[in-house]
Amino acid sequence: MLENFDSSLIPQRFVLCYKENCPRSGECLRYQAAGHVPKERLAVLIVNPTQICSDEGCALFKTCRLLKYGYGLTQTLDRLPYQVTRELKHRMLGHFGKTHFYRLMRKQRCFTLEGQAYVEKLFGSLGIEEKPVFDSYVYDYEW
Repeated sequence: MLENFDSSLIPQRFVLCYKENCPRSGECLRYQAAGHVPKERLAVLIVNPTQICSDEGCALFKTCRLLKYGYGLTQTLDRLPYQVTRELKHRMLGHFGKTHFYRLMRKQRCFTLEGQAYVEKLFGSLGIEEKPVFDSYVYDYEW
């Protein structure tokens, strides 16, 4: 159940679910968020109720847990030798792509859990013993 939830965090295009008899409704972000939609919102997107809760489970199920997203990596990169930093940036640029890489570095985008795992693996492959520490962290739901 979502406690102390700010309904303004729900993205406009996030698909909600209102199926009360779903066995996983208590742990589904779509169902939990649906209960917090403000009255001022005139229209919402919803899951087709006939297409969910089959024996195999719901294809649109999203777990209702906070994830830790990282922003920026400049402080960690500043502590590393120039050659290592250059190689790290080169590999990250190849992995994330030019636009996404620079948005990550400028803290316009966050490092997802997968992105954080990639950076940590990259540090290990280059022989860097310390784990990457991002400039800041934010806890949020996976909308």
